[in-house]
Amino acid sequence: MGLRFPDQKNHSCFFVTTTFSGHASLASAEGVYQILIDSLQFYSRKYEARLAAYVLMPSHLHLLLFIDGSCLADFMRDFKKFTAHRVMNNISDRISNLWMPRYDRVAIGGERVFRIKLDYIHNNPVKSGLVQNPEDWPWSSAGAYIKGIDIFKLVWKEW
Repeated sequence: MGLRFPDQKNHSCFFVTTTFSGHASLASAEGVYQILIDSLQFYSRKYEARLAAYVLMPSHLHLLLFIDGSCLADFMRDFKKFTAHRVMNNISDRISNLWMPRYDRVAIGGERVFRIKLDYIHNNPVKSGLVQNPEDWPWSSAGAYIKGIDIFKLVWKEW
């Protein structure tokens, strides 16, 4: 399969954003965030990816992911397909699509940009008015960095 972004295969760290398909409140449905967390754990192992940061928001998610660039499209395809199936089987509202068809990604080329994206991810719930402090949002890696508590055992901080 051809890469949508041919230079993607030459990088190993990506800032990834993917959005729910017009269902802004869908992620707050019972169990949806946990399905996303469980799936991130599974697909990170499957694709030998290292998740440096994440935030699950009501309408989208952000990842800061170390992965072989040639595997990123497969990781996202499998993650989105599996989570769509699981979420749609667990909610009463029937929807046709959980995710927008594409995802956005930015290859991270240096530590300065990495830290900018890390801060952006962790401050996203604060800027959205969900919490006052980044570490208070339970669906984020901010707690692993600020409090040293990684409740989902997802965060790889040895970058």
